Amino acid sequence: MISISGKKWTERNINDRIIEKTSIDNNFTYDLSKLVLSRNYTNTELNYLKHEYDFVNPFLKNNDFISASNLLLKILQKKSSVFIYGDYDVDGVSSTSILVNFFNHLKNPNYYIIPNRFVDGYGPNLSLIKKKLKNNTDVVIFVDCGSNSLDVINFLKKRNIDILIIDHHFINDKLDPDIIMINPMKKSKEYMSQNFCAAALTFYLIDLVNTKIKKKINIHNFLFFAFLGTISDLMPLRHLNRHMSKIALNRLSKIDNPGMKNIINFLSLKRSINYSDVAYSIGPMINSPGRLKDANLSVELFCSTDENKIKRIISEIHLLNIKRKEIEKFCINLINTSKYLKTNEVIFEVNSSFHEGILGIVAGKLKEKFNKPAFIFTNSNNVYKGSARSTNEFKLNSLLNKLLNSKIIDRGGGHDMAAGFVVKKEKINIFKQFVNNEYLQSKKKNFFYYDFKKILPKNNSTIFNDLKKLEPFGNENLEPLFLFENVKSIKTKVLNCRHINCILKSNQNRSIQSIAFDAVDTPIGNYLINFKKKFSLIGTIDQYLWDGKKKIQIVIKDLLL
Repeated sequence: MISISGKKWTERNINDRIIEKTSIDNNFTYDLSKLVLSRNYTNTELNYLKHEYDFVNPFLKNNDFISASNLLLKILQKKSSVFIYGDYDVDGVSSTSILVNFFNHLKNPNYYIIPNRFVDGYGPNLSLIKKKLKNNTDVVIFVDCGSNSLDVINFLKKRNIDILIIDHHFINDKLDPDIIMINPMKKSKEYMSQNFCAAALTFYLIDLVNTKIKKKINIHNFLFFAFLGTISDLMPLRHLNRHMSKIALNRLSKIDNPGMKNIINFLSLKRSINYSDVAYSIGPMINSPGRLKDANLSVELFCSTDENKIKRIISEIHLLNIKRKEIEKFCINLINTSKYLKTNEVIFEVNSSFHEGILGIVAGKLKEKFNKPAFIFTNSNNVYKGSARSTNEFKLNSLLNKLLNSKIIDRGGGHDMAAGFVVKKEKINIFKQFVNNEYLQSKKKNFFYYDFKKILPKNNSTIFNDLKKLEPFGNENLEPLFLFENVKSIKTKVLNCRHINCILKSNQNRSIQSIAFDAVDTPIGNYLINFKKKFSLIGTIDQYLWDGKKKIQIVIKDLLL
């Protein structure tokens, strides 16, 4: 079936007998069985769905974690002074906050710095480190960065300062064997071939240390930061990432961190917080200082115990987030997005008017809208700086390696779903051609898959329990897509000049609220506004509590006429 957006939709084909066997063996509904089979859930993942498990640390016997934990134990024993250097995104902020709170709780001397995106650039900046490094510093810990900073490592080694790197980004240079580094890119098999963010890795390390010290800490107070980093850094929400995230979300109401508690209160939601709130409300708020001003503000929020200071920081972050949204809208309005409806190439935009701090957000928005990789560049000091966001089918890590080896880019870093680049101006067209060739070669048959057909659900439908079991949704654990046939759109209205809200009515005379995000001036939006004929749609199902009442919403992804 070809949609109004030009996509070829087909149902995921799974043997009926296998679905029935999975249902019987696990006491799952038929729908849930089909959903887990289509996602290739392992037996361990199926067990996580059937039972309530507490947190499990997978790295108790990992050599990197053991070496790192021994270093931290030595720090605590000697009360050594620790300098923490983090990245300016949410993962870096979360990782830094875990360490600062951990050392503060145990009254161990520490100080931290987050580089300024515009002044210092990404990763360990030698000039900044020389400026901020205190004379009595014994250990420097890099979080969410540092894997490729040989100049900084050599500088610190000459000063006899111990180094610990906790990172998950691609490793470009040959590793120094004397440096303690936790990074899944080193030996993927020892990390279960899973992509953990720096905040999750930092959390697991602190948990390991906590098992070896007398003055125990409440490790669950740090769990939410691992979850926040995992969600915000687009990590695969499978296996332990999903399990850890689910535990963190369930324990959210018990969190003791004053900054996080005040952020949650500030949102004033009339329902319990879900993973979408973390991904689309809390995460962007925490990210906004690093994108527009200074990410140290977000670390201060999570590490302060002064209620008045916390409230002032939240007010400032809120204003920065509003400004971020305005700049994001301005940047997207500069792009003629209609041209990407009829091309097989990646989304590729270069504009000196783009704000450097918003490139990744714009790339993410366009990637979601067109379901294809997006590369967004702006002019920065006689080079082009760019950010990319990609799909599960086109991994950026492999692309980064090829671009670096081919010397098409000067610098680059990231992971499979998100990356940043620095490209000389004379090489930008070569970059574009190379990326498009790689993308076209990697493309499978141009099919998009939905899970199965459904009728518009009632509040007591079993599908909601099934979806709840699979949460949280995200990278590699995508929200199930359903085909709804023969519906009509009534009472259509435009929200914030961007989204289309309407009531769907089925053949069974059942009505339900729906929304099509960012659909204004798209084929989907134009049809919903201008036509009242019956159609079929591809969409997700959302049930939530509002003022104590259950509400249902269909999120429209595509239309089939």
